[in-house]
Amino acid sequence: MKPIVSLGLVLVIAGALAMVLQMAGVFSETASLDLGALELEASRERDLPWLPWVAGGAVIVGAIMMVTGRRG
Repeated sequence: MKPIVSLGLVLVIAGALAMVLQMAGVFSETASLDLGALELEASRERDLPWLPWVAGGAVIVGAIMMVTGRRG
């Protein structure tokens, strides 16, 4: 397999994985405070607004690299 096709495949897989992780809400922050009987915990989901654009771009660029790498 040509290196450009391999790199394209890696980009497609990484982009797809980033999209799935963003949709699943994996990116979250949690803070907790424990004072004996009193326990406070705060959790919030962290949204990365640029991630879908980067992930989509990686999938598109990777697919283009795979197609052009196979032709040449």
